[in-house]
Amino acid sequence: MIIPYRVTTLTMRSPWANLVLLALNIVMFALTAAQVLSDDQISHLILADWSPPAFIGYQFLHAGFFHLAGNMILLWVFGNALNGIMHDLDFTLTYLAAGIVAGGLHLVVDGAPVVGASGAISGLMGLYLAVYPHNEVSCFYWILRPGTFDVKGYYLIVGWFLWDVISALRGVPGVACWAHVGGTLAGFGTGVLLLKMGRIHIADYDNPTVLDVFSRRRE
Repeated sequence: MIIPYRVTTLTMRSPWANLVLLALNIVMFALTAAQVLSDDQISHLILADWSPPAFIGYQFLHAGFFHLAGNMILLWVFGNALNGIMHDLDFTLTYLAAGIVAGGLHLVVDGAPVVGASGAISGLMGLYLAVYPHNEVSCFYWILRPGTFDVKGYYLIVGWFLWDVISALRGVPGVACWAHVGGTLAGFGTGVLLLKMGRIHIADYDNPTVLDVFSRRRE
């Protein structure tokens, strides 16, 4: 088990949009757990077909506490760092769009009903790969014994992406691996586009983005 708990980045603003997304996920989980929402209302938010409301709704539903907790840890770690260098609207649209792409690929390839924020959060990890490939991510692990380690973002995220691809091809049950794959690709592509448009502003003395890395290689 590997859990990221901190990233090393230089933020420029408070991550209000990410905090709202965190709150919405937690509130939706509380409403469903308390049975405030009816089964019929919840069924319309589960992504099981090409219903437009479900493409947004499924991103805020979770199958249990640990499903929610795991996703919220990742959203806190990567979302706060990225929202800190992006306008709230750009960040929110990127998050939701990655979730939509993730859900679409899942429906095309898998087709089983799906809930959870992991597709959208995979999008944030793909975005992090584009913006901060060399920034370190601190992780907690429990493999035989507990401990921590630091790893550059591109090692961690590319490794997770390849694991998701392999798991998707093998048909690992109980995990929407194709949604993770779609979200990561959507987030990375969006990150490259926003960097080219100048919509993401990182400090001049921070580590190079993926565009900087490839431009230096061409020189």
